[in-house]
Amino acid sequence: MMKKLTKHMLLALGVAALLLLGIGGTTAQASTTTFQHKSTTVKWHKGTPKSVRGKFKTKHYGADLMMETKIRAKSIWFWGSGMPVQKGYNVHYKKTRHNHYVIRYDAHASGMFKGGKKLKMSVVKVGKKSIKVFGYSNVFHKY
Repeated sequence: MMKKLTKHMLLALGVAALLLLGIGGTTAQASTTTFQHKSTTVKWHKGTPKSVRGKFKTKHYGADLMMETKIRAKSIWFWGSGMPVQKGYNVHYKKTRHNHYVIRYDAHASGMFKGGKKLKMSVVKVGKKSIKVFGYSNVFHKY
């Protein structure tokens, strides 16, 4: 009986020593539960999403200023008062959240606008017939 007891105690001490030294793939640290979200890579799709296509403009604000944007299936168009027009082609989009999209496009230079490749425009759908673009607080209404 005493031999069995000492064997079990020695075995328990050996396991405890292995745990403390970190041998055997486990550690003696306090266990904490962590939840990891499944990382999903958002895919770029060609064109623009159907839910935000159309012609939109803001109401007049400030010193009688306004902005307009046209989002078509394969191109975008953006204009703000006193600024050159941005015409985007080679358009792709990805959905980042519910009613939130990032539209990537290429554009040629026009006036002060330098143009470029892989420019990004954020679009947030607000209600059924309105959007917000580029992070502006102004709401663009469909017309």
